[in-house]
Amino acid sequence: MNFIRKWQHNPERDQEQLLVRLWTMNSMNADADGQLTRPTSKLAFDATAELKPSFKYLTGSEIEKTVTEAAYNNQIAHNFRKHMKDGRRDE
Repeated sequence: MNFIRKWQHNPERDQEQLLVRLWTMNSMNADADGQLTRPTSKLAFDATAELKPSFKYLTGSEIEKTVTEAAYNNQIAHNFRKHMKDGRRDE
């Protein structure tokens, strides 16, 4: 994620944590059963493509809200997959 180091302006630098969280959520989705995994470089590109335009149009709190909602939805999906996997072991 070299693009993070290239940022010069504080507003962009402040979004680093949000990019990392989005990248992590994308990684969790890629690790889900039955899904193809994306290379790390493509996940980083996805994170950049998703949030870079947002700097122009969204406030930090709006971006935070979007990432938080996505994290919540991913957690629900993760818990469901885990529950289904545990249920298969009991059979």
